Amino acid sequence: MTGAAPERGRARNSPTGRGKCPLSRRRLRTRRRVRARPYHGPVTTDTSPVRRPPERRADGARFPRLTGLLRALRHDLFVFPVHPMPAWSRVTHPLLRRLPLILTVLLATDLAIPGAMLLAERLDLVWPLAAALSVAQTAPVVLALTRPMAAWWISLATALPYAIGLAVQDGGTPADGAPWPWAETQVMAHLAVTLIAAWRVAPRVYLAQWGITLLFGGALSLTVPPRAAVPDAAALLLFSAVGLAIVAAVRGRSEIRQQLKRQQALTEQERTRRTLLEERTRIARELHDVVAHHMSVIAVQAEAAPYRVADPPPELSDSFAGIRANALSALTELRHILGMLRSADPNPDGRRSPQPTMADIDELVANVRSAGLRIEASVTGVPRPLSRHLELSAYRIVQEALSNALRHAPGCRVEFELSYGPAGLGIRVANSPATAAVPPPDGAGHGVVGMRERAAVLGGALDIGPREDGWFEVTVSLPLGKDEDA
Repeated sequence: MTGAAPERGRARNSPTGRGKCPLSRRRLRTRRRVRARPYHGPVTTDTSPVRRPPERRADGARFPRLTGLLRALRHDLFVFPVHPMPAWSRVTHPLLRRLPLILTVLLATDLAIPGAMLLAERLDLVWPLAAALSVAQTAPVVLALTRPMAAWWISLATALPYAIGLAVQDGGTPADGAPWPWAETQVMAHLAVTLIAAWRVAPRVYLAQWGITLLFGGALSLTVPPRAAVPDAAALLLFSAVGLAIVAAVRGRSEIRQQLKRQQALTEQERTRRTLLEERTRIARELHDVVAHHMSVIAVQAEAAPYRVADPPPELSDSFAGIRANALSALTELRHILGMLRSADPNPDGRRSPQPTMADIDELVANVRSAGLRIEASVTGVPRPLSRHLELSAYRIVQEALSNALRHAPGCRVEFELSYGPAGLGIRVANSPATAAVPPPDGAGHGVVGMRERAAVLGGALDIGPREDGWFEVTVSLPLGKDEDA
């Protein structure tokens, strides 16, 4: 008994034993692998990557182009904004400018009268009802000038009363020879509405209109036997197709011409801008090569001049220091002007160097006084802030007037008066005759012209000339703006 137990255990557990093994070799290997590794959930024999169920997408995500087209057509066909036809700009007469409105009213009237007669005869309607139905069929011709899509839908819907009335007449059979499903006048009215709308809407819209007309006419034509009436849906579709082709060609040519005009205008603006930029660049180059060079030389010489004289007097040193300061200030302003001239945008980053204002007048007077002029300055009225353009122009006018006195009347006495009034700013600069030798003029002189232009831009006046006592006087009046008057 004890010796048989190992044989029984070997036969039951060993796959090589001769006994009957309850587990197959494959199942035994699978059990050993499962025991050797940690458990991470149920064992699966599918080694392919896990596939998640596809998310349900909307129809618009599957077909974005089709959805966008249908959405655009829905907006174009079923939204009726007021879109008035612009008046003709090539004519000046007020009656001719309204020629489209006059022509459509005449066409609608010309179609309404015979249309009422046809409806009264074919549908056996009383005259008021026939007239009302005829007006409803032809009124969209005039409405198409302001609401093209609404007029087109109304014109299409007015075909139903005629088609239904003609179909149920005489026991459901239309009269022989009667057009179907539109009357003659309604064909012309609907064709006119379609062409007017095609001139106003996008190409995809009038193609959709033509397709809807095809489906609508086909549906009405199939309601009665073809032999019972003369179908005019084919004629309407043919005429409308030809008319739409003509309108599309004319409209495309007009749009191309307008686009060409816009392109030519842009090209001309760019050419003018380029020419102006080249001219400004040339001026900036000349200013840099000539004026900036000489001003730099003046500044350097003024700085070195006191060192060339042994024990220079303080007045001489101060004079040279003033010359150097003026030269450096002129160079700073010149660099700013050169930067503006070379730039395509005079103010590319929205920042500018500080422009002189009325607060800098005292410094200007002191600067000129240090150059040797005897200036008596006075201010009347209550000083107050003015507009930037007015203060800059006033400063430049005073600067030019004092420079002229310094240049053309050396050693003179100057009276400078600045008056603040309720309606404007007054400037008066007068100088006595020269007490020293006057240097010969060194140029054409554009200072007076510049002062007149600055005053004229602001709506002011400038009076310049000699007085009876021999003095030379410059008088300027600059009016205040509307915002400054308040």
